[in-house]
Amino acid sequence: MSIISIEDLSNEFFYEIFEYLDSCEIYQAFYNLNNRFQQLLNSSSLLFKIKLHYTESNEIMMNNYKQIFLHNKNQIYSVHLWISTDDNHIISSFTIDSSFIRLESLVFSPIEPDLLISLLPKLTHLPHLFSLTIDTWYALKDLGNIYQLIFNLPKLKYVKYTATESDDFDVTVSLPIAANDQQVSTIEYLIIDHPCAYDELYNIISYTPQLRRLKFLNLSESNVSIEVIKPMTLWNLTYLSIHNYRMTFDEFEIFIKKFYSSKLKILSFNTIVEDIAYLDANRWEEFILQNLPKLEEFYFKYNAYFEDDYETPMYFGKRDQFISPFWIERRWILQAEIEFDNLIYSIRPY
Repeated sequence: MSIISIEDLSNEFFYEIFEYLDSCEIYQAFYNLNNRFQQLLNSSSLLFKIKLHYTESNEIMMNNYKQIFLHNKNQIYSVHLWISTDDNHIISSFTIDSSFIRLESLVFSPIEPDLLISLLPKLTHLPHLFSLTIDTWYALKDLGNIYQLIFNLPKLKYVKYTATESDDFDVTVSLPIAANDQQVSTIEYLIIDHPCAYDELYNIISYTPQLRRLKFLNLSESNVSIEVIKPMTLWNLTYLSIHNYRMTFDEFEIFIKKFYSSKLKILSFNTIVEDIAYLDANRWEEFILQNLPKLEEFYFKYNAYFEDDYETPMYFGKRDQFISPFWIERRWILQAEIEFDNLIYSIRPY
C-alpha cells in the first residue's frame, strides 16, 4: 500500500529519524502536531539526547528543554551542555534527581566549581549514570574535593576531568589514599586533563583499581620523589596515555614499574622533556621486553625545541637502532619532522 500521509508512517520509522535529531528539535517539530505524536514523544521507547551549545540557546529552545526536563525526565538518556560560565544558571535551573532513571551520560563544559560541588551529591541516586565529563576550567586550584565527590558516584564507568588552561601549572589534588574497599570506585576509563604530580596520581588511582584505560598529564612538580611512592598494580589496565612535561626517562621507567599492569597492550607517550635518552632505541627495546610483555601498540612523540640562539640536545648514539628486528617485526617506525620551531620524533604502528 502506498504512503500518502505522514500518518501512514510507522512509529519505528519516526524513532529511527529521531536518532539523528536533537531532543529540542524533536519536541518543537512534533509535539504539538496531534495526539499521536504526543503519545509517541511520551513513550518510554523514545530516549532524549539533550545537547545545548552556548551559540544556539534562545528562549524558545530553553522553554522546550524545560518542558522535557519537567515531563519526560524518565526518558532522558544524556545531557550535554557546552555553555559559557555566564550561563551556568541554565544548569542550576535543571533539577537532576533519582527520577532520571534512564540518564547515562552528563557533560558540563564549563561549570562553576561551587555549582558542581552542589550538584554531584545529587547524582549518587542515579541508577545508570555511567559517563561524566566536566570542565571547571581555571576557576579551581585544588581539585581534591571534586574527585572525592566523583568517586562517591556508584555507577560511573567513564570520567573525563578538565580543569585548567594548557599553560597553568598551579593546580593540586589534595586527596588522601583510599582507606578501604567501601571507597573504591567503579570507574574503568579515566582521563585526567589537568596537571597531576606522581603522588597525586597515586592517590587518585587508589580509588580506581578497576581501571582499563588511563590518560593523564604529568605537568606539575611534586615534593615527593617517585622512588618513594609505593607500587600499585592495576590488573585490568590495557591502555595508558601520558603527556609528559616533567619526567626524565629514568623517572618514566620507575613510574611504569610502580604502576605495573601485566595486561597493558597500548602505550602512548608524548614528551617535551629534553632528555636525549628517550631516543635510545636499545634502551626502549630492553625496557619493553622486560616490563611490558603484552604491549601491541606503541605511540611515541618527542618534541625538541630549537632556534638560532638555543642549543638543542642531539642524539649521537649508534645509527639505525630503530630498524632492528624488534622494531621491524612490530612495525613500529620512527619518523622525524620539523614543525615551526620544533624537531619532532615520533613512533607509531604501521
